Amino acid sequence: MKKFAALLLALVMLVTLCACGSKDNAKNDDNKTMKVGLILGTGGLGDKNFNDMAYAGMQTAQTELGITFDYLEPETISDYVPNLRTMCEAGDYDLIVCLGSDMSDALTEVAADFPNQKFSHVDSSLKLDNVSAVATKWQEQTFLTGVLAGLGTISDMPLANQENVIGVILGQENPALRKGVVGYIAGAKYVNPDVTVLEGNVDSFNDPGKGKEFALSMYNQGADFIQAIAGASGMGIYNASVEANRYSFGVGANINYLEPDHIAATAARKVNEMVYNEVKALVDGTWTAGYKISGIAEGAVGYDASESNVVLPENIQKALTEIEKRIVDGTLVPPESMDEIDAWVAANQYGK
Repeated sequence: MKKFAALLLALVMLVTLCACGSKDNAKNDDNKTMKVGLILGTGGLGDKNFNDMAYAGMQTAQTELGITFDYLEPETISDYVPNLRTMCEAGDYDLIVCLGSDMSDALTEVAADFPNQKFSHVDSSLKLDNVSAVATKWQEQTFLTGVLAGLGTISDMPLANQENVIGVILGQENPALRKGVVGYIAGAKYVNPDVTVLEGNVDSFNDPGKGKEFALSMYNQGADFIQAIAGASGMGIYNASVEANRYSFGVGANINYLEPDHIAATAARKVNEMVYNEVKALVDGTWTAGYKISGIAEGAVGYDASESNVVLPENIQKALTEIEKRIVDGTLVPPESMDEIDAWVAANQYGK
């Protein structure tokens, strides 16, 4: 009996170990492991931002959901159409995930030729029958770092100056990122209507040298806080903030740890979760085409000061908490376009 009991216990343990050590792959209608394609933005992997977050989301999906995935790294916008066609013509991707609003024209063209192919497009407002357009409110993502800059530039923070000038630098001009500029400017002017906001455009998501050049020029013009919305080009902006001994803001993934004495916060959003959720919907059978947008209230975007050594004055911390609450409850709605800013600022002032 003892031998039988021992044998039975060993058998139970073996079955348990096998169950814990294996995971069924997600299957499609043909009983094959689900396969997902990922087409990155032109900044490529290593940007510590948009592309890296999307790739991380796909890795999590592979680990937790049992899918497989491939990815392509376009070097220029002209690569988008051929990259999309390459994946579509392969015919074995259950879903193709595309990154960036600058891929909208290419996706519109290719999606029409492959009506049965499912696409998920991050940073998109496309309304196509086979596209899930997933977007965040860029104007909310950068609004709170704008508030921080607007108050910080007139504060006694150690690296602030007396010029009442701040800056924002784009990687490329596109509608989604332009809303990020709008949000930053509106946030700053909401608390400091007289602040001057300098703007720059690197015209590349992968040129840190040019990013640094733009940032140093702004710091020399009196800016003491600069918001990067520039992909990998932002690395040059953060380096410039160290060289000029001023402040900067990250964007996307929290990168405060890179230069914790100079990056005051990150205008953050959870691209990894956006990508993961699209794949999970595919696996769960709940994936649908259509336009989906989320903001601060949904926890998709917001400022993140963790892993920064920059100490915010108590009045700034209080303002950030109060203003975030107003956005969440809908009593404060940031503008979305440059044309709205002047009228919006005139009608909305913190403390009035």
